[in-house]
Amino acid sequence: THGFDFLRARQQLQLDFYQSIRLINYLRKQAQDKPAESEQTSSFVLEGKEAFLADDQYLRPVIEDDSLLFAFEDLEIEDDQHGEHGHQEETEILMPQGDAKKLHRSSWEGIEATTELEAKLLKQLQLAEERLFAVEVQLQNTEQQFTEYRARVKASFFDTLEDSTARSTVSHIEDDDEPSKVVVPQDEGNYYFNSYAHSDIHQQMLNDRVRTEGYRDFIYENKDVFKGKTVLDVGCGTGILSMFAARAGAAKVLSVDNSDIIEKARKNIVENGLQDVITLYRGKIEEIKLPCKVDIIISEWMGYFLLYEAMLDSVLVARDRFLAPGGILAPSQTRILFTATNDESFLTDSIDYWNDVYGFKMSTMKENVLREAVVDFVSPESIVTNTVTIKDLPHQTITVAGLDFVSDFELVMKHDDHVSAFVGYFDTWFTRDGQDVGLDVGIEKDELKKRRLNGFTTGPVYTRSEETHWKQTMFVLEKPIELKKGDKIKGTFYCDKNHMNPRALDLRIVYEVVRLAGGAEEKADLVFVLR
Repeated sequence: THGFDFLRARQQLQLDFYQSIRLINYLRKQAQDKPAESEQTSSFVLEGKEAFLADDQYLRPVIEDDSLLFAFEDLEIEDDQHGEHGHQEETEILMPQGDAKKLHRSSWEGIEATTELEAKLLKQLQLAEERLFAVEVQLQNTEQQFTEYRARVKASFFDTLEDSTARSTVSHIEDDDEPSKVVVPQDEGNYYFNSYAHSDIHQQMLNDRVRTEGYRDFIYENKDVFKGKTVLDVGCGTGILSMFAARAGAAKVLSVDNSDIIEKARKNIVENGLQDVITLYRGKIEEIKLPCKVDIIISEWMGYFLLYEAMLDSVLVARDRFLAPGGILAPSQTRILFTATNDESFLTDSIDYWNDVYGFKMSTMKENVLREAVVDFVSPESIVTNTVTIKDLPHQTITVAGLDFVSDFELVMKHDDHVSAFVGYFDTWFTRDGQDVGLDVGIEKDELKKRRLNGFTTGPVYTRSEETHWKQTMFVLEKPIELKKGDKIKGTFYCDKNHMNPRALDLRIVYEVVRLAGGAEEKADLVFVLR
């Protein structure tokens, strides 16, 4: 346009990376500020000494998500494969069936930032590169999966679509069993699995010592349970649980994951010399074929409020497809607990904030804020009622259908105070034999040791070392409820998978306040979403 060849000018004047960014944004700015003059310009001459080439204000994009800012390095690559910066690296990706495909990605290592703004821009470009690379990997996977899907449909009708709300019907396909159908979450575009493809999320989980050491201690303290057994690790991630099981004496470990992280897990296992014990399988547990039944299924499937992300559905499918008679799951039981807090910090920070924003009221910004369940830490000192169980999940017997639930509750005030939010969290138990843990069994370390159990809580705790990455889930009230000691909040809790995104949760709390002193009827019906 206007007789100006950006790529040729960049090459001839030997513009560096940041000068090229400034040039693009300068031209965008001129076209934006002086559209008539720009239209009349028949040519644009650049000498390479222009002041704007050193002006950092032109490092800021004029057009949001300007594709040229992300693509000009690659455009030059097509013309000159040996450019100074932005050379391409080949990355080999192992596909679900074991074949390898090579994908190209740019390398930004040769670019040095000289200012803080340049460093920020370079970081944004690196992140954008990673996102684009992930999309390319996803497209390759989708192509492979579509080919496999066509072949399966041609061969049988085991996999059928149940409805259009992101759920599917999957049949068990063992030759020695009658096919039985299970409803499991469908992951459109592999978004869920791609979210676990990068190292940072796994580092966050591994750094959660309560979580990771909880699994490790159960496995290492019960080596007699694992010795000589066949173990299935559902959603193996980095392979840490598989390696725990192998070190504990398992004869064979089958590790399954549908995320790109499994390729790093493969290298982790080889690096630790455990490849003769651990075999990795890429795919969905609902569809994959394994060579044998297993004695133990291990999986770290828990999400916020326990059921967020719906991975337990897949673990239960694995149980029904692959667990041998007498086999166990680890963990063997989880329990969702419910209580109330006087903590008003979220209400102050996210709701009251809009009452006065530099002297202006912005009430409309409050809309729907309180419909979002809040994941955050709650201080144990802020808990003002008793704690009750609203869902008990014995993993050996519970069904996928049983994961949506309705539960009555009754909370009693410990002392005069107010309630500003309800709080949910979960406890986790590991048992040697898979037997149910009674509702009277606590999660305190002394009691666990006494009963030869392992476990941990994600509830409010007093020290940082006891905190978990799951935190607690808060259901914030628009207005705090002032109550006296002995007053009650009685109600019903509803939990269902979201119909549009079954990995999210639709939550509803219907309650009434029962005061010892009597008074007017106080009822409420609150709806929340956790996504």
